[in-house]
Amino acid sequence: MLKHPTLDQLHVLGLYGMAKAFAELAETDEAKGIDRSDWLALLLDREASLRRDKRLTARLRVARRMSFTTCSADNFGVPDFWLISTP
Repeated sequence: MLKHPTLDQLHVLGLYGMAKAFAELAETDEAKGIDRSDWLALLLDREASLRRDKRLTARLRVARRMSFTTCSADNFGVPDFWLISTP
C-alpha cells in the first residue's frame, strides 16, 4: 500500500494521533461509507485522546517522583541529636 501524502503531513505537523487514526481508517472498508465530517471527527477525537493520555502519563511520572522525594521520615543523614529542639 502506498503511503498517503496526508499521512506524511500529519506526522510533520506532530499530529500523531490523527495520523494513526487516518492509517487505521484508510485500511478498513467500512470507512468508505463514513461522511467527511464524521471522518474528521474521528481523527480529531483520536488526537485529543492521545494528547490527554500523554499529559496524564507525564503528570503521573512527576507525581511518582515527588512522592519518593518528599518522604517525611527521611532525615537526609542529619544526626538525630540535631533534630531535637531544645527550649
